[in-house]
Amino acid sequence: MDPQFSIRNKICWGYGISLGIAVLGTTIGLTLGNLYHRQARDQLTNAQRQGAALSQLQITMSNFRPEREFIPVLRNATRFEAARTEFLQRVEKVQRLVVEIQSFSATDPTIVYPFFQAFRVEVEEYAQSLEAIVSQVDLATATPDQVTQLQQRLNRFINSPAYTKLGRYSAELDTLILAAEEQNRLAEMALDQAELLRMQIIVISMLLSIVIAALLAVRTSQTIARPMQTVTQVAQSVTERGDFSLRASVNTADEVGHLAQSLNQLIEWIAVYTKELCETQTQLIQTEKMSSLGQMVAGIAHEINNPVNFIYGNLNYVNTYTEDLLKLIRLYQQHYPQANPEIQAQIEAIELEFIQDDLPRLLSSMRIGSERIRQIVLSLRNFSRLDEAERKFSDLHEGIDSTLLLLNHRTKQGIQIIKHYNDLPPVECYPAQINQVFMNILNNAIDALLENSKPEKQVIIQTEAEGDRVRIRIQDNGLGIPENLLGKLFDPFFTTKPIGQGTGLGLAICYQIIEKHKGSIQVHSPLGKGAEFIVTLPIHFVQ
Repeated sequence: MDPQFSIRNKICWGYGISLGIAVLGTTIGLTLGNLYHRQARDQLTNAQRQGAALSQLQITMSNFRPEREFIPVLRNATRFEAARTEFLQRVEKVQRLVVEIQSFSATDPTIVYPFFQAFRVEVEEYAQSLEAIVSQVDLATATPDQVTQLQQRLNRFINSPAYTKLGRYSAELDTLILAAEEQNRLAEMALDQAELLRMQIIVISMLLSIVIAALLAVRTSQTIARPMQTVTQVAQSVTERGDFSLRASVNTADEVGHLAQSLNQLIEWIAVYTKELCETQTQLIQTEKMSSLGQMVAGIAHEINNPVNFIYGNLNYVNTYTEDLLKLIRLYQQHYPQANPEIQAQIEAIELEFIQDDLPRLLSSMRIGSERIRQIVLSLRNFSRLDEAERKFSDLHEGIDSTLLLLNHRTKQGIQIIKHYNDLPPVECYPAQINQVFMNILNNAIDALLENSKPEKQVIIQTEAEGDRVRIRIQDNGLGIPENLLGKLFDPFFTTKPIGQGTGLGLAICYQIIEKHKGSIQVHSPLGKGAEFIVTLPIHFVQ
């Protein structure tokens, strides 16, 4: 059935063809049954007509008796002529009956036809011989001697071979009549069998037509129902599993085909909208996270920065005061080498010499620690860039260094950071977002190296400018990323880390940030040779 048909046309055509097959099958059955019945009836009719003709022929032949036909009327010319005329009529009737029997013989024609052909010849010879004898004398003018001679010739004819041979043919007619009666009986049986066969053919053809029509109707129903089942299954699968890659593979041009196309288009739209929703949700989550982190960092930086500045600012005075005091002690020791025993005891108790040597170093380490704290606070501020929500030209090297400083506690675990910085112009970007990209990529590189048993762990960072773009390469010498996972790295919520150690949002956010800046992010990972992320950014922000 043409898939371009509408459901209405399919139903009409399907059931129309089914009904047509049923009617056609029944008609064929009736025709065949009637054909067999008519043949049997014709055979019976022929057998009956043959039997009747044979009976008439037998009766007619029984009157072929010269002793009964001509001898008794020899003395009466009028009656003799009447007998002669009747004899000729009987011969003609015999010839006619023989021809009729030959035309519709119900017996074997190879047997019947030669017999009656010979029979006709014998009848003609018999009639000619008898006519030749009878025509020799005209009884109207014949003398008694002539009549006596005619009688003698007729008596001799009765004993002639022609008369005897015709008598044998008459005897054989009895056998043919019996055969005709047998044929009549067989024809009646054949008619009964034909009647039964006709009924069987009609019933079988009707049943067969009904079965074929039912199968065709079922096929028509399946042709209509199967696409609907396919559409229903796809809709249920999409609803239950949320698999938006499914499509209803229905290519018909009917209503179900249009419904399948609409469903496929709807699934595609929902997939696009769902992806956009997930990306928006991810971005909102990350924005909220970064906002909260920024506020927390700002608070921590503010709370730490004030006392650190106070300490750092006073360390200069403490250092000056300490040097003055130590200088005073040395002058006192020079002018009063012999100290009071009690003072000498206290000097030994507090280990004055050790204090004089260690106190400057202690103050120096305090200064270094304060400067370290100030650098960490500055790195936190540079990373979050809460005061730089707008686009601005930023030094990417400064952003990378700030990120590495924040990750210093991780890189101290046997990871060597190798920098190959080339001259980069300031890049127009959102600094906090770009720093976040560096943080995620470097964090992943460190994770990969910490999971690696190689003794030498390295992260190589290269930067270069090329035309109106800059390129940052971050490469580790870990085990690399399997090829079948490379295409999924930037999918939201995809992670290879154990449960609870990764959200699967890091690289997805990186991809969105770089895409927002009209740049590109690529990954190359020959298996066993580590992974390399290449970030390319335009120097001037592209709207």
